[in-house]
Amino acid sequence: MSHEPTTAKQPSHAGEGHLVENVVVFVVIFGAFLLGIYLLNWLTLETVWPMAAIVVISFLAFFIPQGILGRSDTGYNLAEGKQTDEKSTSAAVGS
Repeated sequence: MSHEPTTAKQPSHAGEGHLVENVVVFVVIFGAFLLGIYLLNWLTLETVWPMAAIVVISFLAFFIPQGILGRSDTGYNLAEGKQTDEKSTSAAVGS
């Protein structure tokens, strides 16, 4: 028997090794945030389009990082400590 310690690969942190992608996503989402603030200049009780644009931009600013770029479909497995690239349809529910 060997008494050498086994070296298990440590799980990588979220976004580790994806600097360019992280910077691009940050710039796009931050730009959407600044655009939303800028649209507040035209927001009055008579005009509806600035608020509609702000709602759409806000939805995209949350949906893109969390639902498309994130790992929302593997969150259940990661919470249990399972390292997997396999994507399930939903948390703990199989069809």
